[in-house]
Amino acid sequence: MTRHEAFVMGFSRRQALRLIGLSGAAALIAACSAGPAGAPAQKAPGQSTAAPATQTWDEVVAAAKTEGVVNIATYAGTGYRKVMDDFEAAFPGLKVDQTGFQSSSRDFVPRLLQERNAGLFGWDIALMPSPEMLIQVHPVGGLDALRPLLMHPEVLADASWGDALNGGFVDTAKQLSYAITRARSQSLWIDTNQVKDDEIKSYRDLLDPKWKNRLLAGDLRTKGSGYNTGTTLRLKTRDEDILRKIYKDQEAVLSTDARQLTEFAVRGAYPVSLGAVSKPILLDFLAQGVGKNLKCIALPEVDYVYSGSNLLHFVNKAPHPAAAKLFVNWVLTKDGSSSFSRNLQDNSRRVDVPVFDPDTVPEKGVDYTLLDAEEILPELQKTQDMAKALLN
Repeated sequence: MTRHEAFVMGFSRRQALRLIGLSGAAALIAACSAGPAGAPAQKAPGQSTAAPATQTWDEVVAAAKTEGVVNIATYAGTGYRKVMDDFEAAFPGLKVDQTGFQSSSRDFVPRLLQERNAGLFGWDIALMPSPEMLIQVHPVGGLDALRPLLMHPEVLADASWGDALNGGFVDTAKQLSYAITRARSQSLWIDTNQVKDDEIKSYRDLLDPKWKNRLLAGDLRTKGSGYNTGTTLRLKTRDEDILRKIYKDQEAVLSTDARQLTEFAVRGAYPVSLGAVSKPILLDFLAQGVGKNLKCIALPEVDYVYSGSNLLHFVNKAPHPAAAKLFVNWVLTKDGSSSFSRNLQDNSRRVDVPVFDPDTVPEKGVDYTLLDAEEILPELQKTQDMAKALLN
């Protein structure tokens, strides 16, 4: 297969879908499903399309460059594009088609599932939070095992990681969802122009009537940062009524739009933000000279350990499996993880990459919940169900 043919099979289907919409997808499928003459048959759902693990590194690089492109979905934020630029610089001739989404649950996952239902398979890698990927995408065959892709010696060595190689997998099977970074969440932010440092020392301070209708929050019903924070509150306070007390009685202002939430906080529209500020998007504002008024307040009842949107997933029927394999391994090496940590300003799991943000290192002696873990999904679902009943 030529580079152009590989490009057409993976890239143009998704680009065309953007233009014609899903309603016209049937006609496109008829024209594209067969692929170029001599193209290999599509793999069955759940069957890995990756090349054999016995490949040498040079063979993986050569195969990836033959494909010519890798299609990657990420969260919003220019930091992700900078990582992709570093990847392209490391492997000249290989391009990254990267698309940023404001939300996985609202934007990326529905689109991915609609495309799959229409017979369109344009994505290789999804850097997305684990809940939506494991709850919605994996059960319908939308993910292939990522573990078989791991082959670089730097990646496979347990000594490279503070919690060993397996510590990066958040799914119970240790196959599908792999963390590049891991840090303590920054769930609670204040506008220092409106809130004094000592005004909020405990989650109980959020119940003060003065914050009524002045609390900005991620929507617990649909948004990860919202139900992550709500779940942590439930588990840490052991108060099943805490969601009503904070979100309903205090008339918290909710949104699912990560950029809108972050901009509201940056502009001082609300003095207190709970599970609302997106760090990658905040970095974009800080680069523009705004947002310095925000300060994160660490509270054990709202903070958790997580990787958020920095979890690798190998999408089923990936059109560029060799390029996907190369990216996954590169981003988990010292060089790739250093780029990721620097550009996303997050802490790598690798022990040979310096801590970028000391403020997000988990405090010693605090029992944090790993909110990405698959075993916590029932609690996240419970929070969403409670919020839907409470806030609708």
